[in-house]
Amino acid sequence: MKQIEEVTSLVGLTFRRSRYNSDFVPDWNNIDLGHLENGNYGKRLPMLLRAMRIIIANREKLSDVDFVIARNLDLMSLALAARALGIFRAPIVYDVFDVRNILLTESASAKAMRAAEKIALKRSALLVVSSPGFVEDYFTPYLKYEGPTLFLENKVDLNILPEDDAIRAAWRSKERARSGPVNGAFTMGWVGALRCRRSAEMIAEIAQKLPWLTVQISGKSTYCAPDVFAKQFEGIANINYTGEYWFPTGLYDVYRTIDLNWDYDLSKPNKSGGWLLPNRLHEGGYFGVPHLAEEGSQTGHYVKRLGIGWTRPANVTAIVDLLSEVRDSYAPVKQRCLELMDSRFHYQDDILEIFEKAARL
Repeated sequence: MKQIEEVTSLVGLTFRRSRYNSDFVPDWNNIDLGHLENGNYGKRLPMLLRAMRIIIANREKLSDVDFVIARNLDLMSLALAARALGIFRAPIVYDVFDVRNILLTESASAKAMRAAEKIALKRSALLVVSSPGFVEDYFTPYLKYEGPTLFLENKVDLNILPEDDAIRAAWRSKERARSGPVNGAFTMGWVGALRCRRSAEMIAEIAQKLPWLTVQISGKSTYCAPDVFAKQFEGIANINYTGEYWFPTGLYDVYRTIDLNWDYDLSKPNKSGGWLLPNRLHEGGYFGVPHLAEEGSQTGHYVKRLGIGWTRPANVTAIVDLLSEVRDSYAPVKQRCLELMDSRFHYQDDILEIFEKAARL
C-alpha cells in the first residue's frame, strides 16, 4: 500500500437518494450507481445488479486503487464483488453509520442479511463505526464480531465549505456561537433530517404546554411530505418551521438562533435509534449549543460525559419539567459548550486514523 501522504486522488461510487440534498453534485471523480429507493428491500437486488454492471463498465477507473472504504452493506457487497471479479485488489474497510431495523428481526431475510454481513466482515480489513453503540448493541451480540474496530465520529467537515474567505472566517470565529438567550427569550431547535414522527408529536405537545418557549424547526421532513409535516404545527404560535436550508452553509444561520438542541431520535420502533450519534450532536456542538437528549441513549451518554446538556426519558412530562427549570441552570452548561466547540466537534485529520489503523493491521 502507498504511504498515506501519497494518496492524492479519490474515486467515488455513490447512489442517489431523494430524501434530502438531492441536488448535490459531487466535486470528486464520481461514478453514479443510479437511484436507490429508501427502505424498498424487495427492489434492492435488481438495483445492486445494475450498479454492478456500471462498476464493471468503469473498471479502468478502479484498477489501481490502493484503498476502498465501503459505507453500508449495499456498497460493501458491491466492493467485495468487484474485488472478487479482479477489478481491484485493495483492502476494504467497512464503514457503518446506521443499523437497519430489518437486521434486528428473526425473519428469514434478516438472518440471510446478517449471514452476508458476517461474511463481509471476515473479508474486510477494518470495521469503522460512527457510534460505539453499533458494536456494543449489534455487531458483538448479533454477529459475534471480535475483529478490529475504529470509532470515528461523524463530525463537522470544514473542508466542504465554499472557497469563500468570509464564510470560512465566520465559521472559524468564536462569534459563530450564540452567547445565550436574547432578552430573556429561550429557543429550542430541531435541526437537520426530520425523520422522527414521535419527536414532531412531542414537540407540538411541549410547545403548547410551555407558551414562553419558542421552538424553531429547520430542515426537511423525511417521513412525510413537507406540507403534511408543517400542517401538524398549525395554530401553535410558538413553533416556527423554517423549512429546508442549504447545506452546509445554512447550518451557520440556523444554530445562531437557538439556545437548546433537540437530539432525540425515536424514529425506530426498537432500540437502534438510541445506538447512533446524530449529526445534530456534532453540528450543534460546533456552534456551542447545549443539548437535550434521551436518557440511556448513546447521545445521552455522550452529552452527560462531556457535560454539554441535559438528558431525560422520551416522556413529555419529564421534558416539560426540565424545560420549566432549564434557564436557571443554563449558564454553566452553555459555558462548557463554548469551551469545547473549537476542539471536539470538527474533523482535524481524524480520517487518517482509518488509513493508519488499516495499514497497521
